[in-house]
Amino acid sequence: MDPFRLTLTTLFARKSWVLVFLLAVALPIVLPYFTPWEANTKLLQPARAQTTWTVTWLAGVLWTLSQAARFGDNNSRTGIGAYFRSQGCGPLKQIFGIWSAVMLFLLPVVACAVVVCLAFAMPADSGEASMWIVTNLQFAVLFLLTIGPLALLGVGLASRFGSLIGYIVPASLCLYGLYGVDYLGMTVKMRDNPALEWVYALSPQYRLADLTPRLIFKMGHLPATDFLIYLLYFTMVTFVVGAAATLFFRTEPLRN
Repeated sequence: MDPFRLTLTTLFARKSWVLVFLLAVALPIVLPYFTPWEANTKLLQPARAQTTWTVTWLAGVLWTLSQAARFGDNNSRTGIGAYFRSQGCGPLKQIFGIWSAVMLFLLPVVACAVVVCLAFAMPADSGEASMWIVTNLQFAVLFLLTIGPLALLGVGLASRFGSLIGYIVPASLCLYGLYGVDYLGMTVKMRDNPALEWVYALSPQYRLADLTPRLIFKMGHLPATDFLIYLLYFTMVTFVVGAAATLFFRTEPLRN
C-alpha cells in the first residue's frame, strides 16, 4: 500500500464522489428549465453551458480542495505519513500520491462538463459548433491548471497547519483570483497607487481560466496564441504554488 492507493481506496469507499458526479450530470440538465426559457428557447443552450461549468467550479472548490486538505491533514496527524516514510516512501512521493488520487476523482466531473456542453448545449450552426468544441476543451485544460495546483497546496498546508487552513487558503486564493482580482483591477485604474499595482501584478489571474462568458455569448474559442500564453502563465503559477506546497508538506505532526 502507498499514499496513492490508500487515498484512492478511501475516496472510493466513502462514496461522496458519487453524489458530486450525479449533481454534475443532473443539475446542468435540470436547472435551466426552472428559468423562463420558453420566452426565448435560444437562451436554453447558453444557460445550460453556464450551469454546467458553474457546477464544475463548485465541485472543484467545495469538494476537491476540501478532500485534498482532509487527506493532507490525516496523513501527518495520524502518523500514516511517518509510517510510509519509514517504508522508504519520501515526502514528494507522498504528497503527489495523495494529490494524484484526489485529482483522479475530479477528472470525470470535468469530462462530464465537456460532454454535457457538447451533447445538450451544442449550437446548431456548424461553424459555431466547431468553435464550441474547442472552447470547452480549452476550458477543461485551464480549469485543471487552476484547481490542480491549489489542491496540491491544500495537501501541503493541511499537513502542517491542519485541514481548516489547508482548505481555506487555497479556496480563498481561487475565489480571489476568479472574482476579487477584477475589483482590484478597477481600483488600480481609478487610483494611482504603486502598492496596489504591485499587488494586482502578483495576484493569481484565475479569471483567465473562466471561459464561461465566451460560451454564453458565443464568442468562440481563444486564439491559439492567446491560449498558449495562458498555458505558459498557468504553468508558471503551477511551479510557484507547487514549490510552496512541497515546502509546507510534512509527513509527521508538529510536536508541541
